[in-house]
Amino acid sequence: MRLHFSPKIYWCSREILRRTFGRIFRVQVEGLGYLPREGPAIICPKHQRWEDIVVTGLALPPPLRFIAKVELFLQPVVREFLLALGGVPVDRREPRATLSSFKNLLPLLKEKAYVVLYPEGTYVKGGVGAGRHRLIQLLLRWQDRDGVGLLPFVPMGIRYQQGGTWGKEVEVKLGAPLMARGPGEAVALTRGLMARIGELSGLLSDAKSKQ
Repeated sequence: MRLHFSPKIYWCSREILRRTFGRIFRVQVEGLGYLPREGPAIICPKHQRWEDIVVTGLALPPPLRFIAKVELFLQPVVREFLLALGGVPVDRREPRATLSSFKNLLPLLKEKAYVVLYPEGTYVKGGVGAGRHRLIQLLLRWQDRDGVGLLPFVPMGIRYQQGGTWGKEVEVKLGAPLMARGPGEAVALTRGLMARIGELSGLLSDAKSKQ
């Protein structure tokens, strides 16, 4: 599947969300200095609710490419829209399909893109789940290929103000990037990321990578 990213659609959609969603959830950001000045970089946010995706897009200045489950891309119209927004479909249930999808990432990394990966892989409320180290392992395979150097993985905490869901503040905190020399360090890198994500989100972490 070719990825048809449209900067125009991305920026228009972001501005609409800023004027609508941004009035409901006021996003406060700390640690933008940890975001590499240029890509490629892998942004690793906390994942606890669907709003995390919009919060991530509003919190970070550069255009983002989101790794997302392939189920979201099944409907033709929705698929084309998500691809235009920078979505990268990944089939987590089929390893071969996942590897094929990840091949689409190599050109993005060469283009110095900022790629968003939610390492928990699903919603985890009230804590920090075990990271999916195999997805990170696949990314590490592309290091040192065709000019792609060591990839910085930037942990990102998201914390919603307690109470209702309307007119509330959302705290976003970025931490110092973590790196690994190769796929063999994926488990350790994932554990480190999940621990930092837990700290930045104000949550305890059980950061044990799934085998």
